[in-house]
Amino acid sequence: MSPRTEKLDDCYCVQWRIFFLIVCSFLISYYHMYTKRKQFKNITSKIPTVMGLPFIGIAYKLVPIKRFMYKISSYFEEFNTSTYCAWLGTYPVIITIDPDIIKTVTSSTEFLNKAEILYTSIDNAIPKGIVTSEVKTWKHNRKLINGYFNHKLLMSLIPLFNRGANTGVQRLCELSNGGEHKLFDLIKRVTLEIAIEATMGIDMRKGASEYYELVDSFTVLMERMAQDAAFSTMGLGFLARTPSYYKSLRFMRNFMDKLIKERTNNNNTPKIEEWQYDEEKMSSFLDIALNYCDNGKFDKEDVIMESISLIGASFETVATAIYSGLVMLSMHPEVQEKLFQEIHSIWPEKDIYVTYDHLKDLPYLDMVIAETLRLMPSIPIVGRQTIHQTKLTSEIILPPKMQVIVPIFSLHRSKNWWGPEAHLFNPDNFLPENIVKRNPYVYMPFSKGARNCIGWRYAEIAVRVLLLVFVRNFKFSTSFKYEDLHFVDHISLWYDVEPNLRVELRNI
Repeated sequence: MSPRTEKLDDCYCVQWRIFFLIVCSFLISYYHMYTKRKQFKNITSKIPTVMGLPFIGIAYKLVPIKRFMYKISSYFEEFNTSTYCAWLGTYPVIITIDPDIIKTVTSSTEFLNKAEILYTSIDNAIPKGIVTSEVKTWKHNRKLINGYFNHKLLMSLIPLFNRGANTGVQRLCELSNGGEHKLFDLIKRVTLEIAIEATMGIDMRKGASEYYELVDSFTVLMERMAQDAAFSTMGLGFLARTPSYYKSLRFMRNFMDKLIKERTNNNNTPKIEEWQYDEEKMSSFLDIALNYCDNGKFDKEDVIMESISLIGASFETVATAIYSGLVMLSMHPEVQEKLFQEIHSIWPEKDIYVTYDHLKDLPYLDMVIAETLRLMPSIPIVGRQTIHQTKLTSEIILPPKMQVIVPIFSLHRSKNWWGPEAHLFNPDNFLPENIVKRNPYVYMPFSKGARNCIGWRYAEIAVRVLLLVFVRNFKFSTSFKYEDLHFVDHISLWYDVEPNLRVELRNI
């Protein structure tokens, strides 16, 4: 046999071995998948189940990301059910808009961990923060951070909200009476500046270039985390972690390190026992967190991660609610006029300073915002994960680490709970007599239970202040049609195509 023949034989031998290994690996993986699906049969046999393809389940049906929410919603109609099971990747998840199951999930101590499939992308970027941390860490940090959201400290933020609203008015004035414009980025920048100042105590009016680089870094990070979440359903989350993703993270960490050193060296952080409510002086979260550091309740990493978490969780959700409110008012001029008249009755002059007491006298504003958050919840999907084996219903027992997803976007638009016109914008849905008729678990714009949005009161006040100031100063309109709206889950709610809005300065 010639040397060349021997080499060919060796080559064929190697190829056959590789082929054999690939086949064996596939068969082993397939058997593992088969046994896993059999393991969950006690669940999947009791509720409608979407199996999808081996190894990836229905993940391929959820890409591109703009299909995600709508595809999940479609199975409720297809199966005529409010709860079903779907295989996402190699694991089954329960997906539900059943208010009784939602109550169980949000109120039980067995569901205090966040669903990995939804939150791993956030944890990759902001590990062990308040949004994603496991129950033990979360309980410790949430108890401490709750102090930042007490009533007195929230009242001290109202001057900041007013200042941010006036900044927004100045920027909108530049666009008034000049055709339709994209406003979402403008609003996001305003709310991010507010969030950074509230969290870090930085006066954004000074306009340092690094402050605006911080704004840009948060914008990039939020977009990449959303892509990470979508790709992760197929095990491809790493594709979203681009150089710009890591650059943004490095900049934020370095910025926080520098700021902490400055505060520590200056030694000007007020002691906890010295905190007093002061209408003119705001206590930032960073001040509070550094006090916890001094007392050994936080370490430096906690301060950095929780600061980034609070900024990221607050600015985009607030911006989405305000922008969505303006979109709805633009498309429903009769609602906008009624709201303007309510606001004008309190502020006949255009110079506005909003106090907390003012917010108690604006019932129609509350109805408009509530209806906006029903149709366009800032966080469209939430999920929880079992800690131990636990009962979901009288028939279904879930194993540890089983995930339950609540698509709030679908829940809020379900005809079962909101009637045949559930898809239409109607603030009257939140008249007192209509609220009392509904199950409280069919409306949850800030989630529910112990692990709800920690900053929901911050968000409610900020959205009200900024929206009413904008409506008092401007009239908004658009040529974009309501029926053409299409939404995307980017951790927070995004628009597939953002409606351009016309801004007209009011003369009265």
